[in-house]
Amino acid sequence: MDDLEFRRRILSDPKHKDEEILQTLARNDANSKFVDDVLDLDLKIKQAMNVNVPEDLADKILFSQTSTALGDENVIRPTFARKALALAASVAFTAGLLIGQLNWGNIIAPPAQASLAETAMKHVVHEEAFIRHLDENVPNSQINAKMSPFDYQFTDGFPYHVYYLNHCGFGESNALHMVFQGEIGKVTLFVTGIASEQSTDFNQDGMSGVVKPVGKASMILVGEKGEDIEAIANQLAPRIQPI
Repeated sequence: MDDLEFRRRILSDPKHKDEEILQTLARNDANSKFVDDVLDLDLKIKQAMNVNVPEDLADKILFSQTSTALGDENVIRPTFARKALALAASVAFTAGLLIGQLNWGNIIAPPAQASLAETAMKHVVHEEAFIRHLDENVPNSQINAKMSPFDYQFTDGFPYHVYYLNHCGFGESNALHMVFQGEIGKVTLFVTGIASEQSTDFNQDGMSGVVKPVGKASMILVGEKGEDIEAIANQLAPRIQPI
C-alpha cells in the first residue's frame, strides 16, 4: 500500500486496522503520527459537539413565547437555545479550520483553471508536514517506473538524492510527485502531461519555482528561496526524454 492510499483509508475509517494498515504503520513513524492526529481530531470534535441541554429547555422556550404574546416586557427571555446554536456553529467552523490544517494530500485539489505554478504550490504547502520526515532513498529504476505512465524517462540517471516519490492528482490531470535534495534544501518536482508554452518563474510564501516545458509535458520545480531552481531545471530538463 502506498502512502496516498494509506492516508485515504485512515481518513475514511481511522480506527480500522487490517494487515495492510498495520504493515504501513510499522514502516515509519510519520504514518503513526498521522493516525494519532486524525484520532485526536475526531475525539475533539465529538467532545465539542457533546452539548448538554437542560431538561426544562422546552418549557422555558414556551414560557418565553407566551410572555411575549401577552406583552409582558419585564420577563427575562432565556437565550440558552440561541447560545447553543451559536456554539454548535462555532464548533463546526473550528473543526473546518482544523481539518484544513491536516495533511489531506491529494484529496484537496485546486480548480481546473488554476495555473501549473499555483497547483504545484498548493501541493507543496499541504503536503510539507507529511513529507518532512520521509526518506525513502528512491533508486533510479523506481523513478523511471513512475515516469512511464507519462511516456517519459530520465536518461543518465537522476543526479540528486530522492526522499519521496509517488503519483498525485494535479488539477484535472495527474503528475509524478518527487522530493529531492537540492543545493540549499529540499526541492519538489512535478512532471505532468499538461503542456506549457514557455518557461515561467514564480515566487510565493518564501519559495521560488519554475514551470518548464518538456516536450508535450511540463516539469514544475519548487524550492526554498535562494535555491537556484533555474540551474536545477536546466540540468534536469535535457535528461527527460520520450520512452
